[in-house]
Amino acid sequence: MSRAVSGRMSAAEAISRALGGSGLAVDVMKDGAIVVKPVTPAAPTGGGAPAPVAPRSVSISAASIGDADRMPVQLAQGQAVPMAGREQPAPATEGTQQAELQKIEVTGSRLRRIAAEGPVPVNTYGREDIEKSGQPTLERFLSSLSEVSMAAGEGSFGATAGQGTVQLRGLPLGSTLTLINGRRVQAVGSSSGNYFNLNLIPLSAVERVEVLPVGSSAVYGGDALAGVVNVILKKSIDGMALDARLGSAKGIGDGSVSLAGGGSSESGSFLLLGSYSKRSPLTMAERAFFRDADYRRYGGTDQRTRTCAPGTVSSASGANLPGLGSSFAGIPSVPAGQTLTVADFTATAGVANLCSGQATGNGYTLVHGLETLALHASGERYLSGAWSVFGELTRTEDRLRSDEAALTLNNVLVPASNRYNPFGVDVRLTGALGSENGLQTIDRRTSFTRALLGVRGDLGAGWDFEATGSSSRDSGTSRTSGVTANAAARTAALASANAEAALNPFAAGRAASDEVLRAIWPESLRTSHGKRDQLSGFVRGPLLALPAGPLEAIAGVETGRDSYDSSIPGSFAIAGERTQRAVYAELRAPLLRSSPPAGRGWDLAALTLAARRDSYSDFGSAATYQAGLEVRPAPTLLLRASAATSFKPPTLLQTNVPDQSFPTEAFGLVDPARGNEPVVGGEVVRSTNPALGPERGKAYALGAVWEPDGMLGTRFGLTGWKVRINDLIGLAFPQVLVNNEGLFPGVVTRGPASGGSPGPITRVLWGEVNYGAVDTSGVDLEASHAWKAMGGTWTAAAAVTRARKYQVVLSPSVPAEDRLGRRFYDFWSPAWKGRLSLGYGQESWSLGLTSRFVGAYKDSGTSNRGLGNTWTHDLSASLDLVKFGLVSRAMVKGATLSAGIVNVTDRQPEFVETSPFYDPTQADWRGRYASVRVSVTW
Repeated sequence: MSRAVSGRMSAAEAISRALGGSGLAVDVMKDGAIVVKPVTPAAPTGGGAPAPVAPRSVSISAASIGDADRMPVQLAQGQAVPMAGREQPAPATEGTQQAELQKIEVTGSRLRRIAAEGPVPVNTYGREDIEKSGQPTLERFLSSLSEVSMAAGEGSFGATAGQGTVQLRGLPLGSTLTLINGRRVQAVGSSSGNYFNLNLIPLSAVERVEVLPVGSSAVYGGDALAGVVNVILKKSIDGMALDARLGSAKGIGDGSVSLAGGGSSESGSFLLLGSYSKRSPLTMAERAFFRDADYRRYGGTDQRTRTCAPGTVSSASGANLPGLGSSFAGIPSVPAGQTLTVADFTATAGVANLCSGQATGNGYTLVHGLETLALHASGERYLSGAWSVFGELTRTEDRLRSDEAALTLNNVLVPASNRYNPFGVDVRLTGALGSENGLQTIDRRTSFTRALLGVRGDLGAGWDFEATGSSSRDSGTSRTSGVTANAAARTAALASANAEAALNPFAAGRAASDEVLRAIWPESLRTSHGKRDQLSGFVRGPLLALPAGPLEAIAGVETGRDSYDSSIPGSFAIAGERTQRAVYAELRAPLLRSSPPAGRGWDLAALTLAARRDSYSDFGSAATYQAGLEVRPAPTLLLRASAATSFKPPTLLQTNVPDQSFPTEAFGLVDPARGNEPVVGGEVVRSTNPALGPERGKAYALGAVWEPDGMLGTRFGLTGWKVRINDLIGLAFPQVLVNNEGLFPGVVTRGPASGGSPGPITRVLWGEVNYGAVDTSGVDLEASHAWKAMGGTWTAAAAVTRARKYQVVLSPSVPAEDRLGRRFYDFWSPAWKGRLSLGYGQESWSLGLTSRFVGAYKDSGTSNRGLGNTWTHDLSASLDLVKFGLVSRAMVKGATLSAGIVNVTDRQPEFVETSPFYDPTQADWRGRYASVRVSVTW
């Protein structure tokens, strides 16, 4: 049998790669048909490759398409294979085996297709693309793509606390839907039910990733405002496979190992894969950039603080400290255990200890430490006829941990009674304790389980059926310590004269007993759980015959239940659940078809229509639509256009807010309807807004794809796109709600009117509201070409996104913000982002260079500091140990050694003017990062 292939390539290139070493060759005919025929094998080279043997049949996966249900295209030896959009060939003559075109499914549509492209753009990245990128995680790989304008960021200053996410087009967190094998997964509890954590997918189990960078709720339901990321997991292998990887950069290392086994036969197929990965943390103390917080060297300001170990003491009254000529003095560094006297402060009087507050202890985290143990299994059992049962199971145990900055004391009062106070009067102190007293830590553990069972089969007359039941759930705990101090316990320890109960803030070394330290900086435990149970089914097939071909249709139903709960004992508890039902349908109608005098015909034009209605138990329903048009003037040219609506339901956290009441005076509210008089005697109630609705979106795409005849791997694509999201959900400040009372009916409650004036405000409902919009548009360009030269194959490719508009409105009566080329913390986009790649390969080895570009943009706020306009260069190399003759084929089926260097020039993130003084949405503090991988199959 030949090898399976996947990735971004033309149909001819995919077949050519699959046939490599098989004794078969590809020939592209003038009418676009691809002929597979035997060739005379060349004499073996010094690489030791054995003479190939032609198989009876070849199995490949078509490029850029598919989901969990995609079937391979079977190619018989010597058969002509039609390109996208061509008819199935007539029955073969006697003595040959007929080519069977299996029905396949396109991301962005649920209709089965034999075409590799449809009306909406889909970018497919195979496992080879992920490995060659050298990126250590799926999140980092996705963040490097041109269609992903920004990332949520890693570490303490990222927006997701170390969870893996993706933001297509730089749109808000949670607006990109994540699928596994074409099916929804729940937003995990540790994300407050807002997005799925990509780190819970074992990277070794990923076969490919399909990115649909336009909204598509009519096909996949809610959350697809910005688009869809469909992660396809491996389904089967024949034999065993071992994969081991090590990566390293200055101050950080990671590694992974996976072992998989599987098989296939006439009765079915199966795969069982186990993986383990571990990554050490990277903190600010390990980067010189943060150890010296005097950023005047970058044109910024001096950001050093007194939060140092040791710290700085100052007079509580403002007068000079006793025995010193200054009101403040740095605490001198002395050996551990030495008791300080006033005389020890003489040399430091008037000199504060200054340091980087972000780099005390280990410093805040730039990349969290992570440890993951995962199991993935899948299988299919063939029944009588064309029916089968199938199942999938994924189990992941994920632990994130980082020991961060030191325990801090900020302007605390140290009474004269403190056992270690050398001044005999009350003083104030700002500083940090040594690392031996403990650090600010985070330890989050998540268990994730996803199970699916389904049945599918042929109903006859071209119709097929599928039904599935699935359950996915996560359970997590997050422990933090050293972050928030118990003020009462701290005050008591600072006032104590008892050595066993006192805190010594002047100490070099241990400042107190473990019992005292734990009382001042207690551990906080948060538990979170998320769950989604779903049943779904559909039928699809030719509805009727049109002059240009069959009208393909699909109709389906889904029903599911989501639940979420999160709590901190003694602090809060939130729980909610909802049920959801959906019906959907999709049609693809060929409008015109070519009828050439010779060769094969193709669809000149086709129209796709989709509609879906989702009903939720907690907020109502949403109806979405999608339409697409394909025009093919020639088999190698596709013109396409699409329009779609989408929505994102409120999260369960937003629809289940526990009530809390506050006096209006606490917010300093004034009433513009009553001459801006102060609002007194009323209440502000933090609660659920019963009128809260979904966020809604519209997406448009218009483009063209050209793949010239007879040129393997040559492709040109252009897509213009536009995405608008309305009714953004946000928590507005109570005064904003009062100022815009007419926009939010029912939010403000008043007493009886008097004297022609509105009554006084008695109540303000402080809940999430629908207001605001994001409007962005741009152009995607792609080009690729492959050619033979210098004894091997060269490949060159470019992918560029040019964003042309990014307007955001977040609050009433506030002008739209222009976020194109202007850095923000949550969502924005640079004007340009792209990738260029060049590769060269022979039968047994390959080399590649990828250069990633981020266009120029401005710092946040009104700053004119220029950022971006940077290139990052990555190298990759791969060696087939068997073909090169280093490993015997008698020992293994295959063995590959690959290596990569990300950021070859060790380019560091840029300085920005506000904390954390770098841009988390674009930065990768690993710097130059090298990795090596060994893969063996037998």
